[in-house]
Amino acid sequence: MKEILILYNPYYQNNVIKEHLKLLIENEKVAFGKIKSKIKSMQHNFQNELLELFDSITHENYLQLFLTDYSSIYVAKVTKVDKDLSQYAPKYYENLEVEYWFLIEDMYEIIRNDFESVRENILSNFTTPNYGNHTYTIYGNNYVYPLIIEQKEKIDYFITDEKFYTNIYKSKEYLEKKEILKNYIFDKYIHKLHPRSIDNIISAEMEYFENKDNPLYDFSSVVIKLSKTMELEIYLFIKNLFEKIMDDELKKINYQVQGLNFYLTDFLSKKPNLGTMKYLLSNPQITNKILSTYQNKQFTNFILKSLPYYITEIQKIRNENVHGDNAEFIEAYELRREVLGVGKNSYLLDLIRFKKFI
Repeated sequence: MKEILILYNPYYQNNVIKEHLKLLIENEKVAFGKIKSKIKSMQHNFQNELLELFDSITHENYLQLFLTDYSSIYVAKVTKVDKDLSQYAPKYYENLEVEYWFLIEDMYEIIRNDFESVRENILSNFTTPNYGNHTYTIYGNNYVYPLIIEQKEKIDYFITDEKFYTNIYKSKEYLEKKEILKNYIFDKYIHKLHPRSIDNIISAEMEYFENKDNPLYDFSSVVIKLSKTMELEIYLFIKNLFEKIMDDELKKINYQVQGLNFYLTDFLSKKPNLGTMKYLLSNPQITNKILSTYQNKQFTNFILKSLPYYITEIQKIRNENVHGDNAEFIEAYELRREVLGVGKNSYLLDLIRFKKFI
């Protein structure tokens, strides 16, 4: 997965993201143009690397394009880069000189109108391979864009097939819920969660509080959203773990999902169900490898004891409602307590905190 950063300038168009989003919603794709700098002295010394990177992009091997004006930051899923994709672009490009066109199929709003949060939580996670591999800096740099970057803590924003762009420019209520979760539960760790998890949690919270006093309401949607959050975060945790410990012997381990055969290497690209994740953690070869790789007993106990327990508890609640009767308030209430840590430890916070030991 490749990543680049581009600064967009409101000078050319004061509603850059909105103009692109409008076409993305209408056509399910839109072209973003990197406008050629008017400062002729700024030569791009890494042109060959950029071209090689652009040539490698496909629908499956997509590019994560980060777009920022420093006040806000977005990330786009780019499936093609070309010299002319203007037919997919907003009309304001007509009189501008564009160096590269990026074909966008999805976009996610990371932070809006919060300079300090952009600087401290997102840009500080970028390194610049062509500039000494140092952490990205806003002040006093000599970067030329498009800028090749790498994430210190890697996030694949588009790991699921679900689309994000319809959720850009969230409601006031959504942003308020996010701020409450940040202040009272997750603190700085909220940016360690996958964006899909954040969306699911906030959506579940809004639905939960809107209907918690209605004894006839079906809370299945709340239960499913919280369960999906746990399923994704557990998968990402175990995926990172397997990437770290996998050797030639572990690669030979096979398992089945719905009658289909897989090897452990498939786990890195294909998310199985929770039951399969728990089953693999109990495999003696994997257990022994974990114990021989990590000496921190608290960490190994979390992986081999706490994590399977969390999976079991999530399965109990989810399975009853996905394939059974409607979910009642008490079931959503109990799952919410476990996932968010209302009055107890949070499953999600445990996952985030222990991930740093991998």
